[in-house]
Amino acid sequence: MLKIILTVTAAAVALLSTHVYAQSDTAGEGRAATSKPATKEEKAAAKKKRQATSKEISHGKGSMDSDNTVRTGKKATADEKAAGKSSRKAAGTQASKEGSGRLEDEGKK
Repeated sequence: MLKIILTVTAAAVALLSTHVYAQSDTAGEGRAATSKPATKEEKAAAKKKRQATSKEISHGKGSMDSDNTVRTGKKATADEKAAGKSSRKAAGTQASKEGSGRLEDEGKK
C-alpha cells in the first residue's frame, strides 16, 4: 500500500511541477527583455514622427499600397457622370437582350 501511495504522489508531483515551470516568466523565451524606459523627449519625438507618417499615408504619399494614391486632375461634372451612367446602362441592356449564352449551352451535349 505504501508503494502505491508513493508512486501516485511522485506522479502527481511530476505532473504538477511541469505546469509550474512552464509558467515561469523569464525574458527572452516568452517575451522580449525589458529595456530602459523612454524619456518624455523621446516619446514626443516618436509621436511627431508617427503623426507625420500617418498624415503622408492618408494623403497618398509614402504608402506601399497602390490603392492609396493621390488623385489629381479635374473631377467629372454631373453631366459627364450622367453620360457615363447612361452608356453603361445601355451596354448592360444590350447585353441582357443578347443573353449570356449559358442557357443555350446547358441543354446541348
